[in-house]
Amino acid sequence: MSRGKGLIQSLVGIRGYLALVVVAVHLAPFAIALAPATRGFFLPIWHHAYVALDLFFVLSGFVVTAGYRTVFARWPGWSVYGRFLWARLSRFYPVHLAVLAVLVGAVLGARAIGREIPHGGDLGVDLLRQLTLTSGWGGADALTWNGPVWSLSAEWLCYLLIPLLQPLVLALRTRTAVVVGYLVACAIPLVAYSVIGFDDGTITYAMPLPRAIGFFLAGACLQQLLHVDRRLPELAGRVTGPLALAGFGLIVLTSNLGLSTMYALPVAGLTVLALGEERGWLDRVLSTRFSMLAGELSVAVFLTHVPWLLGSSLLINPRTFPGAWGWLGIVLLLVGVLVCGWLAFVLVERPGQRIMRSLVKRPRRAPAEPVTERTEEAVEERAASPGSAGARTGR
Repeated sequence: MSRGKGLIQSLVGIRGYLALVVVAVHLAPFAIALAPATRGFFLPIWHHAYVALDLFFVLSGFVVTAGYRTVFARWPGWSVYGRFLWARLSRFYPVHLAVLAVLVGAVLGARAIGREIPHGGDLGVDLLRQLTLTSGWGGADALTWNGPVWSLSAEWLCYLLIPLLQPLVLALRTRTAVVVGYLVACAIPLVAYSVIGFDDGTITYAMPLPRAIGFFLAGACLQQLLHVDRRLPELAGRVTGPLALAGFGLIVLTSNLGLSTMYALPVAGLTVLALGEERGWLDRVLSTRFSMLAGELSVAVFLTHVPWLLGSSLLINPRTFPGAWGWLGIVLLLVGVLVCGWLAFVLVERPGQRIMRSLVKRPRRAPAEPVTERTEEAVEERAASPGSAGARTGR
């Protein structure tokens, strides 16, 4: 459990590919409109690849539990709790705030010249929910402003609840108990949405919390398994590639059967556990320099791609790129996604993160285990005793 120190690189790399899947989901309607011949490729992605977001929740639960398992084994005090929340917030809030400001400015500017940029929200309650990261707590009528923020909002609630969620997971102290806990956690969203429906509205803005909390807890259970048993993680590590392919196969199977691809998560989620063992060809692919860079850019790409697609669609559409030119339009949309993500990362995410971290005084004493966020060096990473299993993750 302490073979090495630092990050599990493949858990950083996989974030980049999951973010690209989310981009493909939102690019799909624009691509189909520009080049109808791409319908066979993009239509299944549009309707079924949203499962990538659920894997993000699993990954988040795994990583946060790795870094903070002993910190929140019992109530650590308001100071430690506040530093934890501030560190997590610094990971994405600067980019979120910057994108939201650009969106508001663009909408107001477009209205001044008689145009309209689709954003689905108002300057009152909808904007306030975006600012306070409560847009993904359910009860909304639609996705507004920067739509993908609902998932970060739902994950933010998981962070707020960590003093309650973490002790529940740590109470599972046998292999059987952890496996049952994992299955129960996966059942929370699957049972809930089997009753109320898997439609897009329900699982995103109307009632997304069962989805976020359930799969976050599932990831936490996978991390807990590393501390109560080695046989299952080692077995998963020996078949990382086949396990990932089995998860993908189940996603394809459920989509062809007309079922929600969310049903594939109990198997697909095990890929996170397997990658933690750092074995096999898939781990090597996800640990390459390209994959690591994609993982580093994932937050910025995730937060900027929908505003870019909506704004650029005013210029890149079937009227301006007719016929075979539609393929060029798709390429320009995709290149724009990557450029916007890179600029947001370089100009906003890293500087904003440093500024937010500088506002918090470093703790004199370190928590019992290291924090696993690669970019939390200023506040949390110094708080660690390296070499434990919890030190080796990648969110």
